Amino acid sequence: MERRRPGKQRGERKLAAARRGKCGAASRTAEGILALLLAPCAAFAAQVLSIEGVGMVTSNYAVELSEGDVLEAGRFIRTNSFATCTLGWTGSSDKVVLEPSSNAELVGESPIRFRLETGKIRFTGKDVEVATALATATSKRAGSYAVSLREGKEIVEVADGEAAVVTAAKKESYELHGGEELTIGGDGSAEKGPIAAPNAAK
Repeated sequence: MERRRPGKQRGERKLAAARRGKCGAASRTAEGILALLLAPCAAFAAQVLSIEGVGMVTSNYAVELSEGDVLEAGRFIRTNSFATCTLGWTGSSDKVVLEPSSNAELVGESPIRFRLETGKIRFTGKDVEVATALATATSKRAGSYAVSLREGKEIVEVADGEAAVVTAAKKESYELHGGEELTIGGDGSAEKGPIAAPNAAK
């Protein structure tokens, strides 16, 4: 028996090592899963794709933005009278465009959510939400959408696609399809109709 004991000890050492290996592999697997869970959050951050015009685009604390900058939730994007800023997300075809003289907050990124304070925002993706003090608009499928604030009114345009709009004052719900727009007044009134011609007064 004593002759076998060293063998058993070696076997026990091998078993212990195997157990440690399994624990190490499990630990590495857990770390890998955690990395996979966290990676999309980092990979899906908003990025400045382009800045067009002769103006400037700034963020919180008047920090000037440049092409390639990455923006996390909670950042404001402000365009002056001559600048247009386009945002995108890695691995996604979704795009959000802030027209000149606009101010919007990136509230969330999965799903994409913005709060428009002033100006006009255009977007193309599905489940993109744009909220204002007057209403919240959400795209139901990929298409071409715009939300603008002008003279105390909000205008939601659906050039192509389908959107749901809920007014803030009266909590009324509207469904918009391609070629339709909804105008929400400061008093909470809403009027649905075809998209007006570019030069037509709204």
